[in-house]
Amino acid sequence: MAGNYGFIPGQGGRRAQRYNHVYMIWFYLFLGSFFLGVFLMNMGNELLLTENGIFSPASVERLRYIEIDSGRFLRYVLKHRVGESAALILLSTTALGLAAVYVWVFWQGMLAGMTITAAIIRFGIKGLLLLLGTLFPHQLLLIPAQVMLLAWCFENCGRARSMGGGMYGNGGMTPAYGSRRQRLLRQGIALLWIAIVILIGCILESYVNPMLVSDLVKIF
Repeated sequence: MAGNYGFIPGQGGRRAQRYNHVYMIWFYLFLGSFFLGVFLMNMGNELLLTENGIFSPASVERLRYIEIDSGRFLRYVLKHRVGESAALILLSTTALGLAAVYVWVFWQGMLAGMTITAAIIRFGIKGLLLLLGTLFPHQLLLIPAQVMLLAWCFENCGRARSMGGGMYGNGGMTPAYGSRRQRLLRQGIALLWIAIVILIGCILESYVNPMLVSDLVKIF
């Protein structure tokens, strides 16, 4: 997922091992925060699951009759997705970049755990079905794009630090080969690809997903 800057014998394998290790850390961090979210929602459901809270009967009822302006919704979704991505990218150029990546993974895991638990507490299996409906089909693109963006930011953090002989100087991940212009070009192309995938996901979220959700809420 992170950019490929060429091959030097011995470095490619070490670099791949390093990233596999990082992905496993992200996975366990996400899994741990997911179960934390489940725990928090179960322990605080009386406080968190109010009449106007997430997946409340009133909010689901509104979905039956609401008419969404897809163009306006797209602008809202883009503002949210682009703002979140831009914040990660900007932070990846600072000393807070690595911390931001791990905090983002932790927050997404906890949010996922709380959301799934809330849906099941509210409506049981039907709630899980409604939740899946709210995620389809755009998350099939947005989730991989978010993982790619995290990898891009992680590598950007490493590149910035390695310029001063930091943590990647001896780790096999520093792209010390190839011109700076080539590295920036590849990095820019990777970011452009991620942006295109996010844009397509946002379009699906704004124009396709509302129709699916409006059909799903009819079973409630």
